[in-house]
Amino acid sequence: MLKILFIRIWIKDKIYNLIAQINQLTINFIMIREKVIWKVLGKKLISYKKLDDGTVVGSGFLNPLVDRFRLITMFIAQAKFYKNYDLGQWHGKRVANTFAPPVGSRAMFRAMKNVLRGRILRHARPIAMTFAVTYNCQCNCIHCSAGKHYREEVPELTTKEAKKLIADSQNLGISVLAFTGGEPLLRKDIFDLITYVNKKKSIPIIFTNGQLLNEENVNKLADAGLFCLYVSIDSPNPDEHNKLRGMPGLFDIALNGIRLAKEKGMFVGISSYATQSTTKEGKYKEIYILAKELGLHNVMLFDAVPTGIILKDTSEVLKMEQREEIRQYSEYIRQNQIVPPLSAQSWQNSIESYLGGIGCLAAYIQYYVSAYGEVTPCDFTPISFGNIRDAPLKKIWKRMIHHPAYKHRSSFCRMQNEKFRKLYINPIPDDAFLPYPIDKLPNLDYRKKFLDDNKY
Repeated sequence: MLKILFIRIWIKDKIYNLIAQINQLTINFIMIREKVIWKVLGKKLISYKKLDDGTVVGSGFLNPLVDRFRLITMFIAQAKFYKNYDLGQWHGKRVANTFAPPVGSRAMFRAMKNVLRGRILRHARPIAMTFAVTYNCQCNCIHCSAGKHYREEVPELTTKEAKKLIADSQNLGISVLAFTGGEPLLRKDIFDLITYVNKKKSIPIIFTNGQLLNEENVNKLADAGLFCLYVSIDSPNPDEHNKLRGMPGLFDIALNGIRLAKEKGMFVGISSYATQSTTKEGKYKEIYILAKELGLHNVMLFDAVPTGIILKDTSEVLKMEQREEIRQYSEYIRQNQIVPPLSAQSWQNSIESYLGGIGCLAAYIQYYVSAYGEVTPCDFTPISFGNIRDAPLKKIWKRMIHHPAYKHRSSFCRMQNEKFRKLYINPIPDDAFLPYPIDKLPNLDYRKKFLDDNKY
């Protein structure tokens, strides 16, 4: 009997250990996801891990060798992505992604040239600029990323200054120019600015809340040569969307504008975001289904990035397992060539995206310019590296990419990185206007461990 009792205890102990191991493996899969590309006799030759802070690291024996040929693997990954979609034609060229130049266009070859030059010369070159042409807006969004940017005493860039910025940006090499705000359609010369963009060099895109998408304005946008129109939809529920935007009836108005643009033959997409709460409820899937029902060409799904008026509130930042959930959903859509594609930031910060040469775009292939000329690494990073009214754009770009926080390629959004936020976001005073001057912040590499951690 005693022997039988010991055997039962031994079996029970083994079962508990097995359950514990399974639980640990589940945690490891969630927190340290791994993609094995080549494995021989149980030995991982080429593989990548994504750590719990979003960092992607090589974990295979041959990874150091592969990294020397990263440019080749990047173009292979990009080619696989672009061959999946045919969303229509623009100026006779196939559109595979409405946030990228058409396949075979001069703008696409310019982008490829800049990537090549950046990799070979180890000197980052920009591909995209986001230009906030105004901070005036009809909405009062509780999550506004442009909040705290508005300054009544500072004049916005004039038409002449805005056109110079566009020309300087195209000379710097950009292939994508996204107009945003505030509400860009409130700026009277917006159609003139879109027309001014050299379409052989760059594709013009606009992000709008949709309130001004009447027939007249849609016709003007089309005549100005707009490549794609993105309408912001915060929730698939009309009442919830209107509440988040602080504007009754906006949801229906925006959808009507989308239909008008579609009837005009324009490329149209939805721009939205995923929070911790809405992801639990599966709202991002409902947003996607809405876009599919409307027959749209893309869904841009950003992560909930603490910025603007919620700069210090990190409560809705996605958990790693939620990013993985969204990545898998996005990957399923892409693999099955379902229209519209889902351009999710969670995919952009994934291992697959890292292999395709993407990751964090800030001061790597993208920059943002405010309505007053302040230049920052991206839309979400409220840190100014200079003003185009005081210094040449090229000089400001070089200053950004050589700063300790940006002179390396990051696989994960810096604004969601705790170490980055500790050094560069937490010190920004709560009552400060944004963007905040870089000269008032530490000149350090946030990835390194500092002796005096309490100082920052």
